Amino acid sequence: MDGILQELCRALEAGEPCALATIVETHGSTPQKVGARLLLRGDGATSGTLGGGCIEADAVERAHEAMRTGVPALLDFTLNEDIAVDYGLACGGTELILIDPTLTADRDLPLVRRMAETVAGGTRAVVLTLLDSGDGVASAAKLALWADGTTNGHLGPLQAEALRLARRVIAAPRPQPALVTLGTNTRAFLDVFAEPPEIVIVGGGHVGRALASVARVTGYRISVIDDREQFANSERFPEAEHVIAGDIGTSVRTYPATPNTAIVIVTRGHKYDYEALAAAVATDAGYVGLMGSRRKVALIYRQLLADGVPEERLRAIHAPIGLDIGAASPEEIALSIMAEITMERAGGTGAPLRSRADSVAAARRRPAR
Repeated sequence: MDGILQELCRALEAGEPCALATIVETHGSTPQKVGARLLLRGDGATSGTLGGGCIEADAVERAHEAMRTGVPALLDFTLNEDIAVDYGLACGGTELILIDPTLTADRDLPLVRRMAETVAGGTRAVVLTLLDSGDGVASAAKLALWADGTTNGHLGPLQAEALRLARRVIAAPRPQPALVTLGTNTRAFLDVFAEPPEIVIVGGGHVGRALASVARVTGYRISVIDDREQFANSERFPEAEHVIAGDIGTSVRTYPATPNTAIVIVTRGHKYDYEALAAAVATDAGYVGLMGSRRKVALIYRQLLADGVPEERLRAIHAPIGLDIGAASPEEIALSIMAEITMERAGGTGAPLRSRADSVAAARRRPAR
C-alpha cells in the first residue's frame, strides 16, 4: 500500500499525468479484494496490481482513456467461466473498479503525502471518494478524516453524513474498505489507511526466531520480548523494530499494543507463558495467541480464571495457536501461526481454496482450444 502511495507522490511531484485504479466492490470469486490498486503513470509504467490478466489489461486501457479525457470512469468487470478457469477460481465473480485520473499536485499532493505518512507512522485515516456525482458534488471528490480529528476536502451537503460514517469506521477495531451509499443514491468508496500490522513475539527461542523471518516477508512490523539478553538482541533479530530484554509480564503489559497488533507467546516454559498471557489479555491487541499443548493451555486458563479474567476474554485467545497444517519444525510452526494471524486479519475461513469437483466440472465444460 505505502509503495503505491510513494509512487503516486513522486508522480504528482514531477507533474506527471497519472490515473489510480482501485477495486471498490467485488462479488463472488475474484483474484483481488476490495482496496487493491494499480497506478498508471504517463509513461505507461504501473505500480501495484488488480490481479493481472485481462482484468488488469482492461483497467489499464480504460485508465489511458481516462487520462486523455480527464474524466473518472467506473469499470464493471464480470469474470465469465473461461476467465474464472484461467484464474483457478471455482466460479466467476464481478468487480467494480474506480479509475481516477483527476489527481493533481496542487489539490491532491498534500493529501497523498499525509496518507503515506499516516500508514508509515502507525496511525489511521479514512478517505471517502465519490463514485457518482451527487447534489452538485463532482465524482471523485474526496473527504479525508484523520485519527486526530482533522479533515481535508468537502462533499457539500453530504459532508455531515460522510463525517459521521468516517468517525465510526476509524474507531472500529479492524476497519475495512467498502462501497457505501451517501444520501439517497450517491455511491462512495470508503478507504481505510490503517497502522501497519504488527506482531509482538514473546520468546526469543527457535520458534520466535523463525516467526520473525516469516513475519518480515509478509510485511509485519516486528517487536521481540524476552527476559534474556542473549535471546533478545538486534543481532539475533535484525528484522525487529523493537527488541526488549526485560521482565516478560511487565514488558508485555506496558507495550503500546493496538487493535492491529498480534501478540504471540512462544516462551520457554509454563511460568513465562502464564505471565505473558496474563499481561496480554489486558492489552488492546487484536490477536493474542499462545503456543502449547491443550493440557498446558487448560492449566494456564485455570489460573487466569482464578485471577478474575472473564471467560469470554479467554475464549477470544488463540490457544493452542496456529492452523492445523501438520507443522513440526520451528519454520513450519511459524508458518502455521502466521497463516492464522493473516486469516483473522483478512476475515478468511482457513478452509482449502480448491474444489476438485468444481474444477473437474469446469474442465469438462470448457471447450478445447
